[in-house]
Amino acid sequence: MKGLPINRLSAGRSLHGKGRFHISPKEIHFKAGQIFQGKVMHLKANGSILVATGGKTFEARTSIPLAEGKSYAFRVKTGAPRIELKVMRDEDFNLISAGKRWIAGQKDRLLFGVLLRDLAASQTLKNLKHFLPLLLYQGPAGEDAVWLSRNLLSSGIFWENKVFRHLLLDRSKEPVTMLTENDLKGVLLSLQKEMATSVFHGRDIQLQMGRIDRLLSLLENHQTLNLDALRDGWGWYWFIPGADQREFLHGELFGKKAERGDFHRLHMDFCFSRLGEIHVDCVLRGKNVALSLQVTDASIGCFLEENIVLLRKGIEKKGLTVTRVACETVTDSGSFNPFSEEKGSSGLMDLVI
Repeated sequence: MKGLPINRLSAGRSLHGKGRFHISPKEIHFKAGQIFQGKVMHLKANGSILVATGGKTFEARTSIPLAEGKSYAFRVKTGAPRIELKVMRDEDFNLISAGKRWIAGQKDRLLFGVLLRDLAASQTLKNLKHFLPLLLYQGPAGEDAVWLSRNLLSSGIFWENKVFRHLLLDRSKEPVTMLTENDLKGVLLSLQKEMATSVFHGRDIQLQMGRIDRLLSLLENHQTLNLDALRDGWGWYWFIPGADQREFLHGELFGKKAERGDFHRLHMDFCFSRLGEIHVDCVLRGKNVALSLQVTDASIGCFLEENIVLLRKGIEKKGLTVTRVACETVTDSGSFNPFSEEKGSSGLMDLVI
């Protein structure tokens, strides 16, 4: 179904209905492929609706029935010059619990690297700085694959498994506390306990305790998300924050083994300050690898195509055989949702802002 276009609102104003709703004074900006949760605040007599998300409210028209007071998941099909949204309904997305958790945590995950850097910058927690290179991607290096494996092992999502193995399987007399040295969740739990029993309760301590609580919450969300994803057959997921926000911002990796054959599939979403978003689909079979890159900016697409030879050589230096590598520019990034089966995605838009 296709919605009806309306002009973006350039000035703040209030509308009256059952209650008083304030339209956000600034333009609403979305990126193609973005998924967000929005609540229908009010249904107007002329058929338009007021939607609230992230503390902002915007007006749109719709040709499908939406319930007032109900929240929906929206997917951005195009971000400019006119924003087009699609309502993610059950018949469009078979969204499982892990998918809902992934969508709900998108904004919070962007704070992961910021919280880590702020925590390590504290005068009282300087010993955390040596741990950052394992947790924040520093930039291209010769051992990126080794770094990624170390990042996953030290990320904190395996903390309980490490403790279990140590207590039941490790016959050494080493204390459990030794495990905290190379595990983020272990480090955070240790710091939390240390600060809770500290005789000092200054402002810096309170700030750090708040950051530790938020990081632990994010980590436990990742753990639960992975448990849901594994249970539903979607494999592993991890979020990688960047160390330098002027270059690599963040990345997301989704990996699973194919149900048949010896294929392993990886989907990677990378966000760079200059290159923007790059989506990579990778299929591994033994030492053979096939890659497909997608971007939404034609100039970035040309840049990547010009350097595909370097990418191929870099992969082959690792002992792999590149069977296919391609780059394409698309108008819609197609917001890869790793925990759902999308059907009918080529349908018309439901809402137009």
